[in-house]
Amino acid sequence: MEAKKKSVLLMLVTAFLWSLAGVFIKVIRWEPIPIVCIRCLAAAATMWVFTRKKKVIWSLPLVGAAVSYAAFNYCYVVSTVLTTSANAVMMEYAAPVYVALLSGILLKEKVHKADWICLAAVLSGMLLFLADQLGEGSILGYVISIGNGISFACFNIFLRMMKEGHKEHSVFLGGFLGFFVGIPFTVGHKLPDSTSMIVLLAAGAVMSIGYLLFIKASQNLTAIQSVMLPVIDPVLNPIWVWLAVREVPSAVSLCGASIVLAAVTVRSLVMLHPKEGGSKEGNVQEG
Repeated sequence: MEAKKKSVLLMLVTAFLWSLAGVFIKVIRWEPIPIVCIRCLAAAATMWVFTRKKKVIWSLPLVGAAVSYAAFNYCYVVSTVLTTSANAVMMEYAAPVYVALLSGILLKEKVHKADWICLAAVLSGMLLFLADQLGEGSILGYVISIGNGISFACFNIFLRMMKEGHKEHSVFLGGFLGFFVGIPFTVGHKLPDSTSMIVLLAAGAVMSIGYLLFIKASQNLTAIQSVMLPVIDPVLNPIWVWLAVREVPSAVSLCGASIVLAAVTVRSLVMLHPKEGGSKEGNVQEG
C-alpha cells in the first residue's frame, strides 16, 4: 500500500510539472513545428542523462511508445498554438476514455467501479469546458487536438505492454524521432529570441522529468489510473497561461475544470485510503 500511496503522490507531482507546458508554449515566439522539434531534442537530451548507462532492448511496444510520444508532442504543441492551451490539454485527457476501452482487451486489466464513476465525472467536466471553448481558434487546431488524447492513450498502453527493457527509453527515442521529423520544417526558420530559446529548452527538460516520474508512478497503478490521476493538469494549465499571457478562461470553463479537479481529488483520496490496495483493487507491479 505504501508503494501505491507514493505512486499517487508522484503522479500528482507529474501533473503539476506537465501543467507548465501550456504557458511555456504560449510565451515562446516561434512557429509550432520548430517548437516541437527543439523541445523534443531537449527532452531527449535530458532523458539521456538518466538513461545513458542503460541498454536499449528493442521491442514492438518500445517502438510503439516512442512513436506515440512523438505524435503526442506534435499534436499537443500545434493544437495549443492554433486553439487555446485549455482546449489542447483538455483533449489530451480524453485519454482515459480510450484507455478504459482498450485496457481490458489489450492489457487484461480490470477497470474498477470507482474508476468508471471518476471517469464519468471527468468527462462531464471536460464536455462543459469544451462547449464553452468552441469557436476560439481554428478548426484545424480542434481536429489536431483530437490526436492529443489518442496518442497519449497509446503511449500509456504501449508502456504497459513492455515486459522487458527500460521504459524511459521510449521518451528518449521518441524525443529524437520528434526532432528528426521536425528538422526539414525547422531548417531555414529564423531562430527565436534568447528568452524564447531558454524557455523552449527548459520546457523540454521539465517535460522529460515529468515523464520520468510518470513512468515510475505507473508501476503501481493500473493503466486507467495512470492517465486519470494527472487530470489536474488541465485545471492548472489554463491558470498558468492566464497569469502569464492573460488568456482568460470563462466562468463556465472554470466550472467544468472544478468538476474535473474535484473528481480526481476524491479518487486520489480514495486510493490513498488504507482499505484500498489490498483485495479490493490490489497493486499493479511491473518488471
